[in-house]
Amino acid sequence: MKTVLFVTYGSGHVRMVVPVARALADSGVARPVVLALTTAASVVRAAGLELLQFRDFLTADDEPALVYGRRLLADLKGPVADPEESVAYLGLCYAELVRDVGPVEAERLYLREGRQAFLPLQTLERMVAKVAPALVVGTNSPRSERAAITAARRLGLPSVCMVDLFCLDEVKWIGDVSYADRVCVLNESVKKFLVAAGRGNEQIVVTGNPAFDTLGDPAHVQEGLRLRSEKQWNGKYVLLWPTQVEPAYHPFNGLPGDVDLPGRALAGVIRWVLSRDDCVLCIRPRAGEALPAVPDDPRIVFTGQETGLPALLQAVDLVVTLNSTVGLEGHLAGTVLVQVLGSVFDDAMPLKAYGIADEAVREADICAALDRCVHRPRRQPEQVHANATARVLDVLRGFL
Repeated sequence: MKTVLFVTYGSGHVRMVVPVARALADSGVARPVVLALTTAASVVRAAGLELLQFRDFLTADDEPALVYGRRLLADLKGPVADPEESVAYLGLCYAELVRDVGPVEAERLYLREGRQAFLPLQTLERMVAKVAPALVVGTNSPRSERAAITAARRLGLPSVCMVDLFCLDEVKWIGDVSYADRVCVLNESVKKFLVAAGRGNEQIVVTGNPAFDTLGDPAHVQEGLRLRSEKQWNGKYVLLWPTQVEPAYHPFNGLPGDVDLPGRALAGVIRWVLSRDDCVLCIRPRAGEALPAVPDDPRIVFTGQETGLPALLQAVDLVVTLNSTVGLEGHLAGTVLVQVLGSVFDDAMPLKAYGIADEAVREADICAALDRCVHRPRRQPEQVHANATARVLDVLRGFL
């Protein structure tokens, strides 16, 4: 049976890949194998899919790279779910960066950009060659996934790129006609954007995002009602803050970012919530992320990854975010959405311009925006993104 190699990072990327890989397995057309990067591994493992990681490709020749990896791991802040894998991932990527630009420049780039400095083309070419798949599938992530699709081209293998959102930054490489044989996109606006950038019309397929297929599922609606009752949120207006980080520098254009912006924005939301007795702020950290320091108050609660996001989005009333995809998902699920501007990624997430955000304001205007939105009712969930998994699967079948 032919093998399809999926390559994915965590967060929204792996949630876009998993339903397609499972549908491919169920179809019997090909065997899906997922190279899961960093936090994606636990999601792939839980989905029952065949898992590969960086450490599975290590050889005796990689010991010098692992020395780098151990050093970089020791410098990381916060908990690390899989130290052995982190050493392999950091070490192989950093060793290739050293080979590409030299040790002095590699250190400078890593200190400035962190993992955003990585584009491990040789490493991914070695991995793809060892798997020898009939097809490579990645998303629009700029590091290992980009490297895997580029490696497929070098090895003469077909590839498909799944784009989660608007592709406004990633157009720099996805807009190249030689990058991926097919690109699956969110909607017609994204397709028109890529065609205008130089892609052929037949290369871009509007599929929707498989991660959003079930947002409005009636089962999630019912689970959200149960969750709301269980947490004693009935009669309260519940805000959701999905945590995120702001890089010191934009990974694509190098513009400086304000790393303290997420913390200040959250502090603004907390001040507003604590000024009211009828509101609750639910904070949802990303997988593997330490909890932010917040006041000890019953109006501020944490919800972990064990609570499914689709149900949580049915249980809350409003999402506040800088540019987390949870904001778009909240909108599709029916929540009110407030976007806080000032991020280096603002141009890549024009949520207000696309009719997705109800408010898009600067940090100083957070409280005023929440005043305008408080008790604004939820909408009916949007169903326009249903069946994206089946549409992407049709695209993959065309290469098998």
